[in-house]
Parts: sequence; structure tokens; C-alpha cells
Amino acid sequence: MSYFPHDFEGEISLHGVGKSRVITYKVLFMPSRFEHELPFEEFPRLRVEGEIADVPVRGAWMPVGDGRRYFIVSPAIKRHTGLGVGDIVEMRFRIDDQDHVDVPAALMDAVSADKVLQAQWNALTAGKQRMFAFHVASAKTAPTEAKRVGEALAAIAQGCTIRDLKRRRKSAD
Repeated sequence: MSYFPHDFEGEISLHGVGKSRVITYKVLFMPSRFEHELPFEEFPRLRVEGEIADVPVRGAWMPVGDGRRYFIVSPAIKRHTGLGVGDIVEMRFRIDDQDHVDVPAALMDAVSADKVLQAQWNALTAGKQRMFAFHVASAKTAPTEAKRVGEALAAIAQGCTIRDLKRRRKSAD
């Protein structure tokens, strides 16, 4: 068996999300043959790891209201390959650990430095941990990363999301 037992070729499409479909992502739609091969009943947003056009990827198959599923094609694919909307690409993947979280070192170091925060972090679901990790990891500069680590720690300590934390601060002003 191959390291990536599932593979297909598909077209990179532009897909709008939300009620107004204003936010768009470049995506690959999953061929229908996988619907019965993969454990979507247990994991509706099945996390996978693999490659798109030989570029490593990790993410989830996201359901669409019409029964299809899509995988977001990250900007790194465009940067590494030049491929975009309308291009045909190969995707290979395998089912990932559904609780896996890539935590940036700066966030993990900060959480690990405080036993109370560490216990609060460990009590979070993998999805909430991923939310905080993404908030920190998407920073483009060291000062922004440090600011976001502080926001994440404050939100974790208060048992809320970063969005809720910012709302609370705004209403207190």
C-alpha cells in the first residue's frame, strides 16, 4: 500500500463560502467515489495529509450543502507551482490523525511556561487548539506573532475565542 492510498486528478476551482458567497477559496472538489470509501459519517470534516502537485498539504475535506466536499488549495501551491484556477492537478492523500494540531513554537513555549494555562490548553478541543495555532502561525512578522501569542493566551485564560476577547475589550472602551 502506498503512503498516500487515495489519489485523483481534479481542476482547481474558485468556491464561494458563506451566505453571500463573498469569501472565495481556491479548492479541489472530491470525486464522488471517495464518499463511500472514507469515514465521513464519523468525521464530517475529515482531516487528511497529502500532496497537491507534489507540494505537502494538511487540512480537511469540507462539506458543501449540495453534497460535495472540497479541500482548500493553499497559496503555497500557487507559489511553488504557478498553478491556479482552471488548472488540473493531482492530489494524493491519506487520513490524518483527527486530533493533530500543528502548534507554533512561540505559542507552545508560552503555554508550557504556565501550568494553569497548560491545563486550560489541554482541556480545549483539537479544533479550538487549531484556531489559536492558526491565529499565531498566520502572523507575517515577529512583532505580530508576539502580539497574537498574547491575544491567544488571554483568550485561553478567559475561556473565550480571540474574537470574543476583542469584542469584550472594545465594549469596555
